[in-house]
Parts: sequence; structure tokens; C-alpha cells
Amino acid sequence: MAPESKAEGAPTALMRQYLEVKARYADALLFFRLGDFYEMFYEDAVYVARALGLTLTSRDKGKEDAVPMCGVPHHAASGYIAKLTELGHRVALCEQLEDPRSVKGIVKRDVVRVITPGVIIDENTLDPRTPNFVAAVAGEPRDGYAVAFADVTTGDFRGTWVQSREALIDELARIEPNELVVDGDDELPALVRKAYGRLPQSKLKDGFTDSAACIAFLQTCLGPGCDVEAVTKAPALALAAARVLKYARDTQVSSPLPISALEIYRRDDHLIIDEQARAHLELTCTMTGGHRKGSLLDALDVTCSAMGGRLLRRWLLFPLIDVAAIRRRLDAVERLVAHHGVRDEVRRHLAGLGDLERLASRARLGVATPRDLSVLGRSLRDLPALAEALMQASQDLVPEDPAGDLLHLGGDLEDALAEELTATLKEGAGAQTKDGGYVNDGVSAELDELRSIASGGRDRIVQIEARERTRTGIPSLKVKFNNVFGYYIEITKTHLAAVPADYTRKQTVANAERFVTPELAEYEEKIVSADDRRVALELAIFTVLRDKVAAAAPRLLALAAKVATVDVVAALAEQAHRNGYVRPEVDDSETLDFTDSRHPVVERLAAAGGFVPNDVRIDTESQQLLLVTGPNMAGKSTLIRQVALCVIMGQMGSFVPARTARLGVCDRVFTRVGAGDNLARGESTFLVEMRETAHILRNASRKSLVILDEIGRGTSTYDGVSIAWAVAEHLHDRIGARALFATHYHELCALCELHPKVVNVAVAAREWNGEVVFLRKLTPGGASRSFGVEVAKLAGLPAAVVARAQDILRSLESTRGTAAGPLMVVPRDDKAPQLGLFDRPPPSVAPASLAQAFPWAHEVIERLRNAEADDLSPRAAWDLVAELQKKLTSTD
Repeated sequence: MAPESKAEGAPTALMRQYLEVKARYADALLFFRLGDFYEMFYEDAVYVARALGLTLTSRDKGKEDAVPMCGVPHHAASGYIAKLTELGHRVALCEQLEDPRSVKGIVKRDVVRVITPGVIIDENTLDPRTPNFVAAVAGEPRDGYAVAFADVTTGDFRGTWVQSREALIDELARIEPNELVVDGDDELPALVRKAYGRLPQSKLKDGFTDSAACIAFLQTCLGPGCDVEAVTKAPALALAAARVLKYARDTQVSSPLPISALEIYRRDDHLIIDEQARAHLELTCTMTGGHRKGSLLDALDVTCSAMGGRLLRRWLLFPLIDVAAIRRRLDAVERLVAHHGVRDEVRRHLAGLGDLERLASRARLGVATPRDLSVLGRSLRDLPALAEALMQASQDLVPEDPAGDLLHLGGDLEDALAEELTATLKEGAGAQTKDGGYVNDGVSAELDELRSIASGGRDRIVQIEARERTRTGIPSLKVKFNNVFGYYIEITKTHLAAVPADYTRKQTVANAERFVTPELAEYEEKIVSADDRRVALELAIFTVLRDKVAAAAPRLLALAAKVATVDVVAALAEQAHRNGYVRPEVDDSETLDFTDSRHPVVERLAAAGGFVPNDVRIDTESQQLLLVTGPNMAGKSTLIRQVALCVIMGQMGSFVPARTARLGVCDRVFTRVGAGDNLARGESTFLVEMRETAHILRNASRKSLVILDEIGRGTSTYDGVSIAWAVAEHLHDRIGARALFATHYHELCALCELHPKVVNVAVAAREWNGEVVFLRKLTPGGASRSFGVEVAKLAGLPAAVVARAQDILRSLESTRGTAAGPLMVVPRDDKAPQLGLFDRPPPSVAPASLAQAFPWAHEVIERLRNAEADDLSPRAAWDLVAELQKKLTSTD
């Protein structure tokens, strides 16, 4: 228990105060400030002690009604709070609102801030390059659905509406909020919980009853930043936005939010990348482990600032579909690719900047420290040099050139504020205000005088000590200080006989006596008073300065957005220069044509010159569906994914890894890659695969890009071939989307004979001296082998198993397609017969006829006899053969 609590009065009064506060924040864990500790009581203490591994003790030990209690030091609380929010909890910080030294009885306390998984403002807890969103959803099937989300550390507040629940879930997956606000008995939270079971959901207090109340609330909070006409047309969006904003405001009890506008966007204005596509393509994290390293974001992100890193992530997850807007970004990137010297200078200036977005927001939230404002001032001071460097890249641009907007910071760079911040605060100021020392000399004459008094007083104490040693003849005499007695003279017991009469005894310790004099008491009062006044005056100066920054926060956030854009453009230009990326030709055509395309992540992991580039062309007129076959390990999956990544990079405004590139914009990118169970939902590998495939077939359009890898492999061979064939036909005939279809079902190669826009290509490999050599090169035509046994050998399968597999493979290949009856496998030796892989055991006695051994053979023979070969279409003939083959190989 903190010492202050003992001096506050009866425990019942303190506990009454605690319970009153807790009643208002019953859904949060209450951190109750007592002196230098945050204490928790009752159920909160029991849970927090267990969750954080703290010692559970009790208040009023030994009594029958002792209260469970645990605590953490206030200076280390952020780490404990972070662990609790990671577990999905809300934490209410109840602070002391009065100085305990000046209050008799109970110190006034109240909650000043609520920390939640989606509303965290502690810079040590946040990932600087990732936003921290709190979101809300609303809507119904008739009118559609909406989602709104906000990051209180940057002022980013956005919302959109969609037509279906499926689209709502997709959009939530793209946003990746850390908390969902719910209100009432809406069924949507249950839907979201089913899709994202670990997403914390928090109930809104005093929710809204209708859209009119929501719009009025948004207008009150945002003023001109609320597009009344837009939210009126979308009542669900107004409801979702109001929920988010009210929830965020309720967490900041004593400070305004740095949110000044709601940005409404249309989902269809961006390339839609749903949850499975984002995961399969590993845009922001890897599929295995969920790590950032190894993702496309990690490969592209060489931004110099945290705000640039967050904006690059946003561009990656929200690529554009408007050709003019894409070209505008590419123009700006091209300018800095061409002016490499200017790019280096720009990036050098960017590297010295602080996180302007979060620094300005911290000031608005009232939590900025002297160090924060010092960094902000230094950063603003350096912006003119950055603007001048950008002018060199833009000096030959014509006024209407769109690239200029992205490479221009504007006229007002907040020079006056920068000058005031740097003139007031010391370079390298600390994060604490309790001891002062962060305001420059010359800012305040009164402050300078108080500093002189405090410093001079200490010098006077040294003089007093030297004089008293001389006067008393006691060489060990020392003037010391502690918080209980202030300044005192300490004399060892061996010299007590020499103590002057004007010394007043204050305390006896083991080997000495402590004395005070009127002179010491006078100087102590003068020094301590001056020091306290100095600290208070510095805090007052700092508070006024922080309020000025808070008032300028909207302008600072707008300026920060421009700086972040420059950072992203410069980073994309740097990557294009380093890696040999090319500017894509972007248009509204339905053609994707990449010469020497590469995978931007895999090529980084390959040895220098080890990645084999490939030409890929897809269009809706002649090469709509590329059927990609080839051996295991040959690179089929890498090839089809790199096409999707090139599209995403191009439409976000980046150069792409290729020698030449033409990109007809896509509206959506779909993927079906890999296979895995979803045990939590009770779904098998095949069910997951079919569910994802169904999602693609329901939502793809002619403008979409579809990437399919090994459709149908989760079930039996014939079922798998049938499903894969039907899916490919549907994409070709009904949807018309551009697609790449990688498969080991070589039977699908026959599609090109039936459908004019299906093109067979294969990733080449060769067998050399019993070993498979992967050439990684895309060639026309289909592959005839998968080299699965050879790959198994490379993987270390025992030699005996590999040899046996080769024997079986030769047996199967020799009997495939023959009329010799059931498919048989060569036995291991001549002594025992081997059962067929796909048939029942042969009878022990030779049958009198084929019909006796296989009673159903008569039906097959009759079907073949009655078939009119001349009247059968190629598709009907294939269906007949497949049906009869299935009959012949069945076990019935």
C-alpha cells in the first residue's frame, strides 16, 4: 500500500470513494491511484493478479472482511495495461486530482482516461507503423450495411457502406480493427464474432435511437468535417460513425479528440482485396506465423518515418481503380526515380522527422510531454529544407502536371509554431515534468530568477558548511538534506563536546547527532520555495505551449498527411531504383501483359540472378484463362501470385517487378491458394476450399483477376477433376474474368480444345540422370508429368519407398487408358499376387466370361454400342467417357 493512503483517513471512506468510481466504470478494470501506485481491489484485484502474475494481498490484513488488493508502480503501469488490453480488457485510469500534501482527508480522484484495445495512446505500446482502429458496424439486409473506424492517435476517421454481410466482413478484414463497438441487440456483432472470434467487442453506453440523433451528434462533434448530405443518404453509416465517435470520446474524459472530419469512401473506388486474397498473397503478414517479415509490405517498406509507413500500408490495402489517380501517383514516383540525387536528399530530410501525426494528436489529447513537443518543434523547423529539396524535383514541371501535388508541401509550414517550440523547449527535453529543467533560459525572466535563487542557495549551503567547520573546529561536520527534516548539520558523537550553544538538536542516529540553526532554516525555506515555484512555472509555460499545439492540430495533421505522401512516393521510387522495377502502362483495357515479370518477395530471397523471370499475358479476347501445369516445386504458385502482386503494386501507384508492363485495371483480385482445415468452425480442408471457390464465383466480374491454385485436390481424383473443369468453364463462359489456373490435373489441358480463350502453358522441368531439374521457365502447351516421385526423393523419402513408388507409377502409366480390364499394380515379387489399386480382388476361379466376373460390364458395353459417335459433341463424348470410366473403376 502506498504511504499516502495511510494518511487519508478511515479505510471505509477510501473504499467508498473507490466503489463510487467503480460503479460508473463497471465494465472496466479500475486502476486506482494511491501515491506512487495504481491499486486494484475486490474482483479486479483477484483477476489482475492472476492475469499479470502479481502478488495478491489484502487491505486491512487480519480482519474478517479484508479486501483483496494488488498494485503496480505508476511509472511502470503502461506495460501492465498493454497486457490487459491485449487480452481484450478495458482499463480505467483513476488519478489523484489534488496534491495530497495540501489536502486533509480523502484526496479527490476520478477517471481521466479509459484505455481499450482500440483506443490506446501510449506511444510505447503502439506499433508506430500500424494504425490502431476501433470500429463499429450497422445496417440491415434491406438498406445495406456500413462500417466506420477511427484511430485516435492520428485523427484518421473513415467509413463506407456495402450491400451484403459478406462484403461487410470483407471490409472489416481489410481494416483490421482492434476493437468493435456494439449497441443494442443488433445481430451484426454475433455475425462478426463468428467471423473474428478474438475481436474484442465493447458495448456503447447511452446509444443512439435513430439516424437523426446520429447526424446531429456528428455535426456537433465535427462541424464542417461532417458531410451531412452523404450521411443522410446512408443512415447505417451515420449510425456506425456516431457509435465510433461517441465511444472514442467517452474514453477521453478530460481531453478532446484529434478527429475533425469523417472521410467517406466508396468500397468500389478501390481494388477490392478480400480476406482470403490478402492472406494468400501475404500482403501484410505471412500465412505461417503471421509475421510481417516475408510479406509484400515488408519488401516494399523503406519509408523513413512511421507516418509514411502507415500510409504505405493504407495504399497497399486500398489500391486505386481510377486510371487518372493511379497515373498521378506513378508520375510522382517517376519524378523521384529520375532525380536520384534529389530523392536521396529528400529521404535524408525525411529520416530526421518525428511522427508529426501522433505528436500533434498527443497534444490534442493532452498527453504530450516536453520531449514530444521538442521533437515536433525540431521536425517543423526542418520542413522548409525538405520543401526546398522537393522543389528541385518539380522545377521543370508545368503547372498543371498532376505529379506536382504529391511533391508539394504547401505554403504554410507552421514556421512561427516551430520557432516558438524550439525557442521555448530545450533540445533533447525529457518526458517528465515533475522536476522541470526542460524550458530554455531566457524564456521567462521570473523563471531565470528562480533558477538563480535555487542555484545560489545551494552554493550558500556549501559556504555555511565550510564556515561552521572553521568556527567549531569539527573537521567531520557536514550539512545534509532529507525530505523529512530538510537541511541539517550532522556531527559525529566524538565531537559533540564542541557543538556551539546556538545549535538545536533535531535527531539522534547511531553514530551522530543532527542539528539545525536559524540560518539553515531560513535558507532552506528560500531554496525549496524557489525550486517549487520554478517547477510550477515551467509546467505553466509548457501547458500554454501544448495548448497552442493542440489548437493547431488540424493544420498539423493536414501537413503531416502531405509529408507522409512524400515519404511513400520517395520509398516507392527508391525500391524501383534498387530493384529494377518498371512503370506500368495503366489503362481501362482488359489486358495484363508483363514481360520478364518477377515475384517481389521471392526474388529477394533467391541468390543473385537466381530468380527466373517470365512473360505473362492475359486478356479477355484471346487469352482469358491461362491453365498452368508443371511439376511440383517448379514454381507454378509463385508465377500466378506474382501476377496478382504486380497488379496490386501497379494500382497502388508503385512501379512493378518486370521489364515492361501493361495493366488494364482490375476491380477485384481473388485467390484460392493452398488448403487447410478450419477446425474451430468444424470445416474440413475440402469444405474450406469449396467455400472460398464459391465466394469467388459469386463475386467475380469481367474486370476481376482470379488466381486459382490446385482446385479440387481436397477430394477424390474424379470429383476433383470434375469440379476443377466446371469451375474453369464457369470462369471462361459465364464470368469472363482474367484468370490463372494452376493444376496437376493434366486432363484439364483438353479445355483448350473446347474453349477458344483457354491457353495451356507449363513451367518447364527436365529429367537428367534420374534427377529432376527445374527450369522455372513458362513454355507453351501443357505438361505431361508432375515429377512427384522425383520431388519426394529430393525431400528425403527413403530409397526403398521411392523405388517402390517408381515401380507402381510405371505400372499405372502402362495400363492407363487400355481395355485390359482393372488397373493392376506390379507385385513386389512373383510369389504373391498384388491387388489392383482401384478394383476389388480378382476371383480365385477364372470366370466363364467377362459378364460373370463383372455383371455391370453388360451395361457399359450396351452404352457404348448405342452411342451415336457422329452426334456427340466433344463435351458430351468426354462426359460419356468419364462416366463409363468411373463405372469401370468403382468398387461396387
